[in-house]
Amino acid sequence: MRYAIVILVAAVVAGCMPDQSKDLAACKIEVMRFYPLYVASRLEDPGTRYIIGCMAEHGYDLEVSAKDCDSRHPLPTQATCYAPRDWLAGLLNRFRRSAHPD
Repeated sequence: MRYAIVILVAAVVAGCMPDQSKDLAACKIEVMRFYPLYVASRLEDPGTRYIIGCMAEHGYDLEVSAKDCDSRHPLPTQATCYAPRDWLAGLLNRFRRSAHPD
């Protein structure tokens, strides 16, 4: 019974936590609106800087040392290259990745 309550509370809290993929998708839509000519391929591009700033506003830091970052694609455009600043969100994100690997 005690484990069921813990799992239920964790599921509710995890459902309230932000999702990197959705936040990154929203940032990509915004960057297409503000910088339609710049592809986020180089760090110097205004579109790339905008995506990194947008994700920072959502509470994420660019973390290119993550094992899920694929260097074959622009790192700022990958949701797996961002780490939540909040420790609870980071813990739940780690749990979510281990439970549902992509």
